[in-house]
Amino acid sequence: MSSEATRIATEFFCHWSANRIDEALAMLADDVLYDNVPFPKIVGRENVRAFHADFGIGRIFTVDWQVTQIAASADVVLNERVDIFHHQNGGAITLPVMGTITVKEGKITVWRDYFDPGDFDRQLAAVLSRNKK
Repeated sequence: MSSEATRIATEFFCHWSANRIDEALAMLADDVLYDNVPFPKIVGRENVRAFHADFGIGRIFTVDWQVTQIAASADVVLNERVDIFHHQNGGAITLPVMGTITVKEGKITVWRDYFDPGDFDRQLAAVLSRNKK
């Protein structure tokens, strides 16, 4: 299963990076757990969709999630990434991320990411300040 889980995780990240949001979200189980540490957990594909839409993914931001390391054991895929969020104003947030993806019956049932929210907030403030110049 580890090679299939790795393939699914890799395809998932490729969809995000190509701005194919619907295709990426279709890979999630209906009752997926999205644990975007340190924020509150989100349960359900449609709630994950709403979270990303509220942030502006696909409209205000496009993403380039660069997987630098990937390894799997059974149905759990560990991934180290550099997530780049490109804002429509030309600014970008570059964020190191460590994550796990759990795959069951061909669907992602758990998506968990760890990152430094302070780093994210500082970069987001800098990107948004470009709009005020």
